[in-house]
Amino acid sequence: MKKLWVPLLCLLFAYSFSGCGNNPMNQIEESKAEETESQLVTEESSASTPESSKPEQSAENESNILIVYFSRWGNTEYPNDVDATTSASIMADEENYGTTEYMARMIRENVGGDLHLIQTQEPYPTDFDELRDLNHSEMAENYLPALVESNLDTSRYDTVFIGYPVWATEVPQAVLSFLNEYDLTGKTVVPFCTHDGYGAGGSYETIREASHAAESPDGLAVEAKDVLTAENTVAAWLEEIGIRGKSVGTEMTETAITITIGDIVLDGVIYDTALAQEIKEYFPLTISMSGFGGREYYGGVDFYPVAENLAGGGNTFDNGDITYCEAHHNMAVFYAQTDNPVLSVDVIPIGRVTSDLSVFENLESRVEITFSLAE
Repeated sequence: MKKLWVPLLCLLFAYSFSGCGNNPMNQIEESKAEETESQLVTEESSASTPESSKPEQSAENESNILIVYFSRWGNTEYPNDVDATTSASIMADEENYGTTEYMARMIRENVGGDLHLIQTQEPYPTDFDELRDLNHSEMAENYLPALVESNLDTSRYDTVFIGYPVWATEVPQAVLSFLNEYDLTGKTVVPFCTHDGYGAGGSYETIREASHAAESPDGLAVEAKDVLTAENTVAAWLEEIGIRGKSVGTEMTETAITITIGDIVLDGVIYDTALAQEIKEYFPLTISMSGFGGREYYGGVDFYPVAENLAGGGNTFDNGDITYCEAHHNMAVFYAQTDNPVLSVDVIPIGRVTSDLSVFENLESRVEITFSLAE
């Protein structure tokens, strides 16, 4: 591969075995400006999670769109009790998200596609002044921080959205690391960003030049405090630049299934995608699954899906996702966003559990789970 490339609580994760297993600094000046993704907005009574927080995975017309984003949350080791006083996240429907990820999910709701979080090997400091100084130093030295290794294959995508917080009127150096590492030459590359009132600065032109894009439509810059209510703004922007993947509000075709764990029977659905339909042919399918990280149960399978059906993966998940992971050759059920929601490998959602997920919190560490078509 050619070397070229708030906070929605993306849970940074070093996923070593299961295989199913971010707040920016905006205008970083000498005076202490507010952090873009560090704007904490708690609006439990009025905010709603974007529909994209539900699995919107991989109809065939979605697989050529990739939505990449960098966020301080997911790249910073915040303490467990981080809250509004530290400006660590935005809250919607009792979930915490980084602003840039929140925008990325709204884009996915409108056009589909796969999400990918840019992660640096070394976390960024939690202290604002230290972060500001580090960013200035990285920019002055044109330093490109090393990224966490990923099996992302950008050659499968025609259109790539790139999201980021604006730091010192520019693109964070981690985004340039991504553009240096992944070859986007000849693709349509679309920037979007969050900021604290100073706009996109020179970041759009930087993205255009560094990505070697064939086309780079006008980007979208949203002030951090407005992200929660930006759904119409995002939809109108996508319509204006003419990028469409699926109709807004279109639901993926799904088939009802049951998930049986001992005496517990849960409801779910399996999607009408090529991979999901291939796996459905093995139902009823019983898998010995192990709990991992307080967020999932995973287990190996003894079949190998055809390669043509393996498009549409990503390294993030939604609660309730039933996934297949080609790298680790297993299936998983994700039930909780933890401190590490970002996976080390890609997983492909094939369905989801629609029943109460709290039952997974009290299961034994290893259980037999059977997936069947609903009667």
